[in-house]
Amino acid sequence: EAARAVLPFAVLTPGAVWIGVSADGLFAGVTATGLALLALSARGFTDGRRYAVPAGVAAGLLLGFGIFLSYGLVLLGLLAVAVAVLARQWRAAALAIAGALVVVGLFAWAGFWWLDGYHLVVERYYQGVALVRPYSYWVWADLAAVTVALGPAVVAALRRGVAGAGRGLLSDPVLLLGAAALLAIVFADVSGLSKAETERIWLPFGVWLLPLTALLPRPGRRWWLAAQAATALAVNHLLLTGW
Repeated sequence: EAARAVLPFAVLTPGAVWIGVSADGLFAGVTATGLALLALSARGFTDGRRYAVPAGVAAGLLLGFGIFLSYGLVLLGLLAVAVAVLARQWRAAALAIAGALVVVGLFAWAGFWWLDGYHLVVERYYQGVALVRPYSYWVWADLAAVTVALGPAVVAALRRGVAGAGRGLLSDPVLLLGAAALLAIVFADVSGLSKAETERIWLPFGVWLLPLTALLPRPGRRWWLAAQAATALAVNHLLLTGW
């Protein structure tokens, strides 16, 4: 029922266009598939299904590969932890960790160590564009950009999610996944490694806030859908982006 409620909001979110035309949309798809496989593996272990082990390993392979697609996607580990907490099935999490380590090991064997690459990217970033983009401005502007990308319905749903966080946070998938996604965005924001373009760079995190729209009251959902559509049309017609 929650998934059916979220679907139209996902279709009408302003960032849906950028998911289709940017590499970050691809990254979001790869990592979302990994998280889905992790949940499938956990359910498989609970039900005693044969697919539990391969699904867990595949989840780790995809999530491990994800951190090589974009360094910031390491923060999706927070969502993986959220899935494990919700499922209360740590065998799936252990298999996913093993699968991710295989990917890291293969890259290291080929001559690329993730931490070295990360430190070099940070160094180059602060030698280049970060010098002309003040942290004091972008720490707020980045949040504004991702808010526009997600739309007003997500903002309203987030408020309801925060209000209800004290009631069953660790057992409610919508609340816990939303909290993990929000925490990932906050960490990415305060890190100072994303200054501008967060309407697409943070799509892999932002899409996990969309399920919160299931919390919107049923009588008002049509109005929020209209607001999403109007925002999407305005953003994509009036703003010129490079992707």
